[in-house]
Amino acid sequence: MPDGCLVVCKPRGCSSHDVIARLRRVYKIKNCGHAGTLDPMAQGVLLVFTGRALKLLNFIPAEHLDKTYLMRVTLGATTDSYDATGNIVSRHEGPIDFSSDQLMTALRSLVGSYDQAPPAYSAIKVGGKRAYAMARAGEEVKLASRPVHVTSIRLVTDYTNGDGRHLVLRVHCSRGTYVRSIAHDLGQKLGCGGYLSYLLRERVGQWAFTQAYPFWKIEKGVPFAETASFVPFTEILPFPKLKVSADGKARIKNGQAIGRRDIISIATDSPEAADKFQILGPDGRLIAIYETRKESGEARKDGLKLYPVRVFAENEA
Repeated sequence: MPDGCLVVCKPRGCSSHDVIARLRRVYKIKNCGHAGTLDPMAQGVLLVFTGRALKLLNFIPAEHLDKTYLMRVTLGATTDSYDATGNIVSRHEGPIDFSSDQLMTALRSLVGSYDQAPPAYSAIKVGGKRAYAMARAGEEVKLASRPVHVTSIRLVTDYTNGDGRHLVLRVHCSRGTYVRSIAHDLGQKLGCGGYLSYLLRERVGQWAFTQAYPFWKIEKGVPFAETASFVPFTEILPFPKLKVSADGKARIKNGQAIGRRDIISIATDSPEAADKFQILGPDGRLIAIYETRKESGEARKDGLKLYPVRVFAENEA
């Protein structure tokens, strides 16, 4: 199988692990993994990295993995999992009544950088155990708050039906943000309680729901390598690409710094503005990731100097 990133449309009712297991079984892929769990009740974009592309996951800048969600918050009750899969632990008595100004104030208070408390029913490990397993077993779960950044929360619609009052929101946030916690916290701020009752992950970084590969095609084993859903190995990282000469490749294999004399071509408009680069061998294969570093005035006389961050073995890249 080709190495790269498959943008999968995960359906409701299956876990992220189920998607990985199906890919391995159907396409006979030995090495693949996802970048960010999507809960079984949620659907939408799940990034699956195959083969050598798994080596690149730790090098993708965090801001290139920001997420956009379309979510629905059902008001008037809270659940132990903060979503519709959990048990109801409290109900609001009386009408759910707040003004537009109160709603906007509550939404604005959840935007920005702050420490967020994850839900007890989460995949975070505590002493080697998954938090959700401990919670289901009735054990006390204490999870430390973690820094998150919520760029924006936009109200799509506020409606009432036979099931109660609901808010549909579009949220753009950093990796690691729990939107279930946003739903719960919003309900607390509005004084009526609330939980997540629908979730669609519309985008992860530059990869959108509109390009995602349908899960039914995975189940049928339909080839994906030539589709818009598959991002080739050399197109995953956002860093400029430098192609080096044979002499430059030899220096890279030995972990040495490289300079302008080693570079054949540059695939960027402004290399001086970048601090990390993808290094391609003469044949166009990705062989390393290099970076610039602060140098003394004497060293700068030789021009651009790049130093190794990660050099891939021949069987890796």
